[in-house]
Amino acid sequence: MRVCFLADGSSVNTRSWVEHFSKVLGHDVHVLSMSPPADLGPSIGVHDLSVVEGEPGFAGRVANLGKIPRVRRIVGAIAPDLVVGYRVASYGFLAAMSGFHPFVVVAQSQLIVGKPFRAQKRIPVRMTLRRADLIHSWAPHMSKRLVELGASPEKIFECPRGIDLTRFAPRDGDAEDEYSVVTTRSLQRHYRLGVVLQALALVREEVPSVTGAVAGTGNCAAELEGLTRDLGIEDRVWFAGGVAYDELPGLLGKSSVYVAAVRVDGVSASLLEAMARGCFPVVWDNEANRYWIDNGRNGFLVAGTGPEAYAEAITAALSDRDLRARAAEINRAIVEERGDLSKNMKTIEAAYLGLVGAGAAPTDSRAARPPLVR
Repeated sequence: MRVCFLADGSSVNTRSWVEHFSKVLGHDVHVLSMSPPADLGPSIGVHDLSVVEGEPGFAGRVANLGKIPRVRRIVGAIAPDLVVGYRVASYGFLAAMSGFHPFVVVAQSQLIVGKPFRAQKRIPVRMTLRRADLIHSWAPHMSKRLVELGASPEKIFECPRGIDLTRFAPRDGDAEDEYSVVTTRSLQRHYRLGVVLQALALVREEVPSVTGAVAGTGNCAAELEGLTRDLGIEDRVWFAGGVAYDELPGLLGKSSVYVAAVRVDGVSASLLEAMARGCFPVVWDNEANRYWIDNGRNGFLVAGTGPEAYAEAITAALSDRDLRARAAEINRAIVEERGDLSKNMKTIEAAYLGLVGAGAAPTDSRAARPPLVR
């Protein structure tokens, strides 16, 4: 099957997605990206959609309307069996406007879960959902939201991509915890990493030896580093920057507690990676995290919005090694059951092949599809 992905080529999530389709499942994969792509290797065709001088466009987070003619030309030249738009309001919209069928749109992250949409987003979202032959959702809460946005329930296919469990293997039970707390989300404002740092300062009052590792990049990096100085914890927090994907399992394996304060999410690969490696999750109490975490059993769901609630949860997790050990076993089993990249990609492949075989919505391939959420 020749698959044309419209997606952010610089994203590690895109890389995981397309490399598995190409190198493991053996499909002919092409990527159209508006940002400079990572090195995806010679087996994957990469097509640059970045700004061309003189090309008309529409600024902002809505898909660039000026790119539509170029997208149509590139897709036409590739002549794929299937077009996949990864994210609804941007690449999904561009894929919808390519006019190619069959077309799959993949809903991802808080851009779908969060509400309300502004008018300029609502229009391309509804148009994309209407034109898609298949709407790929990561989880039940996202499927529910997609229906609210106008998606036909019969078109929704629900299956998370998952993570590479061979890469994120269980940690050595005797490994030393070099870092008490780790966070691996982007250093952007809506991820609320300032709350995490403020919580660490409070934890230090109860656990003076607490340390933290912040792995990620983003436009708030300097601001967050300044905050650690203001809080007097600059000697306890390591800003690791953009940790290479191959090095991330090692960092997680040295950490006791994984913390994320983002309020809305799709299915967080960062959370699954931490769970697979044995980090105890302390995350916001929302529908996305309730799908994976049973509060008090295999992690803590934080209901309060301020750093005090996170500090209390982190302190409780650090003080109970037995709880963390039990949670590590439970979380590994959960991710193996529901978040295994290898297994889930086979399910996704079957649904996509069914769509290609039918030439339209895969009404004859529902046996390969997990139950829909109405």
